[in-house]
Amino acid sequence: MVNTVRQLFIQSVMSLIHLSLVAIIAITLLSIFFSFWMTEKSDNDARAINVAGSMRMQTYHIGLYLNTNAATATQLIQQLNDTWHSPVLSLLHSEHANENLRKLYRAGEKNWTRDLMPQLIEALSHAGVEAETGHFRPMLEHQVMLTDQLVQGLQDHAEQKIRHLRTMQLFALLLTVLVGSLIFHLLKNRIEAPLKQLTDAAKAIAQGNFKHVHSIEGSDELALLSRSFNHMSHAINRTYHELEQRVADRTAELQRHNTMLNFLFDTARSALDQHDGEFDHQRVVSQLATILDEGQLELCLFTREGERPYLQYEAKNPCQPCAAQSCQSCKGTAPFDKPETLGLSHIYPIAHEDTQYGVLRLHDSTSKALLPWQDQLLRSCADQLALAMSLRETKAQEHRLTLLNERTVIARELHDSLAQSLSYLQIQVTRLQKSHDTQKYAQQQPIIDELRDGLSAAYRHLRELLTTFRLKVDHGGLKGAIEQTITLCRERSDMTITLDYGLHNLPLSPKEEIHLLQITREATQNAINHSQGCTLSIGLHQLPDKQVVLTVEDDGIGLNEHPDKQNHYGLAIMQERARHLDGSLHMAPGHRGGTRIQLKFLPHYLNEAA
Repeated sequence: MVNTVRQLFIQSVMSLIHLSLVAIIAITLLSIFFSFWMTEKSDNDARAINVAGSMRMQTYHIGLYLNTNAATATQLIQQLNDTWHSPVLSLLHSEHANENLRKLYRAGEKNWTRDLMPQLIEALSHAGVEAETGHFRPMLEHQVMLTDQLVQGLQDHAEQKIRHLRTMQLFALLLTVLVGSLIFHLLKNRIEAPLKQLTDAAKAIAQGNFKHVHSIEGSDELALLSRSFNHMSHAINRTYHELEQRVADRTAELQRHNTMLNFLFDTARSALDQHDGEFDHQRVVSQLATILDEGQLELCLFTREGERPYLQYEAKNPCQPCAAQSCQSCKGTAPFDKPETLGLSHIYPIAHEDTQYGVLRLHDSTSKALLPWQDQLLRSCADQLALAMSLRETKAQEHRLTLLNERTVIARELHDSLAQSLSYLQIQVTRLQKSHDTQKYAQQQPIIDELRDGLSAAYRHLRELLTTFRLKVDHGGLKGAIEQTITLCRERSDMTITLDYGLHNLPLSPKEEIHLLQITREATQNAINHSQGCTLSIGLHQLPDKQVVLTVEDDGIGLNEHPDKQNHYGLAIMQERARHLDGSLHMAPGHRGGTRIQLKFLPHYLNEAA
């Protein structure tokens, strides 16, 4: 652990920067300190040279005044002696002084102190006798030579110090340049170049290029940051691809679900919109196989009691009778809430309210389990097919009941109109036969007239019944059917017929529309045939108490208190239809003197709401 920390510290970028700063500062401080130390040691050099140089002049002065003025010469000798022993020159005598300077100083000081100065003092000590200059000249010149050697030594020593200082400064300069170059090289290679790579990587990532890879060798912070960048880039790239894959999978799943919903919606709409029991099972099976991407899909249909299918629909083959092969044992037993798996086949019952209509069978040669969405789609499709077949049966049953009801109405109307007319004519034929047998020929002509009128009335009733049977409520609704009836009546009559229809916002059942249309037609026919009026008004409205009222009023002769029974067949039929509507039918004199027929009933949707 200690070695790792030490290695990280040594290879750290910040440690490199710190060491570089310390090196620069250290070189600078050392250069300053050495320069200060050299200048400190050279402080007395100039003074020593100056003092040593003055000793030459003093020596010449001594030689000059030696023969002329003994007192001055003695004084100069003392001054020269003091100069040789001055503090500046005495430093040359210490152990720390330069060896050469110490030798030169000792030689000059020894020659002066031991040789020349005693002789000069002794020669000047004789009263009145001046020393001869010629005798001391060689000695003085020798002393001057020693002094010159000392001065030259001091000068050489000072110049050597300056050269050392210059050399040290040059070395410090070279060392500074070298260290600076090394630091610049290290900063450029270990900081600037990695930072540029990291900046380029950051720009690439910002532009969405997560595959950008860069390599920074080393164990410093930038190398660690580079590896972190690469790891982050790889992680982001992997996450981005995972997100793209998830989005693609989710999009495919949504598209698949949308296809499934569209298929189920089309199937449900086809089941609800089927006419005359027509439902394209082959199209449903083919589309389902396409969505499942399975070709081995078949639909087998059973009767309620049968154990073998009567029709088989395959995904790739047209509808054909099942040959009692693959579907023989496919019919299950109630309850049909779970699919079965037989061998390599998945079987989904098509059942509704404990009635099985058939099965959906999917053959799988790989024996793999179905995916959840495939299982759900097959279940939903089986439910839709069961609903379609149940609706088909319900519509067929309603159609049969409608036919039975309509036949009952036809039979009743034939009985109440045409049958009674024929019975009346049969009675008249019997009377005619009796008059012929009794030879009462005078009575035959009235009977023949009644037979002619009865036949005309029966024929008219027959035509009215045929017209009634042809009436239907199509896409135009009840209003369109009534307007069509009024148009036909206008073609056969000169009466002015008006319609006031006020049931635009009222939902009526098909049964209510048929009975209203028939009552309106019957009342209109009666008014045209028997009222002898000029105008006829028809009104359909809803009263404040929510009841629907139908009013048919003419301005004819009115209703006879004892009408002929031939004219009451239509009234009986209208009363019967009013009872089917749970309503009431009333006939009364109209406001204009004619006849008013009024029907009131409560709509079926209000009964359901109650």
